Amino acid sequence: MSYFKTSSNSKLSDEELIKKFRFSHDNSYLGELFLRYTPYVFGVAVKHLQNQKDAEDLTLTTYNKISSDLKRIEVMDFKKWLYKLIVDQCNIEKKKKSASNEESKMILIEELTKEEDNLFINTDAKNTTLDTNSLRLAIDTLNESQKMCIDLFYIQNKSYQEVSEITGYSLNQVKTNIQNGKRLLKTYIENNSN
Repeated sequence: MSYFKTSSNSKLSDEELIKKFRFSHDNSYLGELFLRYTPYVFGVAVKHLQNQKDAEDLTLTTYNKISSDLKRIEVMDFKKWLYKLIVDQCNIEKKKKSASNEESKMILIEELTKEEDNLFINTDAKNTTLDTNSLRLAIDTLNESQKMCIDLFYIQNKSYQEVSEITGYSLNQVKTNIQNGKRLLKTYIENNSN
């Protein structure tokens, strides 16, 4: 994680780093926080996933999730909140790994409509049922790179590394395509519900 620069941020408490990140959206604060907890995130992920490669992928996924979540929610006990986040992400990963193609689509639907992630879905849309045909229509609205990454990662159950190797995109590009694709899918669901 050498792309995170540490400076005087290392002297700040977790709470101060979170507060400064929420106010400024400066990734150096988030980077310092993540550097502190990377071994913890990785350790919890290895324990739950029993696979080092999957745990590495999940560690990177967690950074992206922390970044988006801390911008919109207030966290009182970061370590406790982080543990729950990691376990939830591990459970999604385990479901994804053992899922058939149709089950993988349902996992993506569940993830897109999960209440705590509904930054882009209004409360009226929570009652909306999203079936796999609607999901396919929504995915078809994405640009080619997002569509390919979402399909490989969620529908074909590939890891970030495998998606990168198949597409030729860097790991960061794969993560960005998936994150942006999910955001656009949520927007599509909101706009096409009811």
